[in-house]
Amino acid sequence: MAVTVTMSSKGQIVLPAHIRERARIKQGDTLLVDLVGDKIIIEPLNRPERKDWERIIKETAGTWKDIDPDYVDELRASSAARLDENR
Repeated sequence: MAVTVTMSSKGQIVLPAHIRERARIKQGDTLLVDLVGDKIIIEPLNRPERKDWERIIKETAGTWKDIDPDYVDELRASSAARLDENR
């Protein structure tokens, strides 16, 4: 959902709470700001945490009903290994 924000005299904007929550942006997080054509892109540089991945897995459970369970187990093991490497 697009919203309108106003820039302060210091060049600051406030990201609305619902956008910060959906993007999981918290105070102190680093954001990448880029100009692409005439669009300003703001992208969080947060690393996903294990709880984020666990939430994503729960939210998407059952999405692919015909998928091979062994393949899902391999994906989960691979994701867990990568998360452990980034700790």
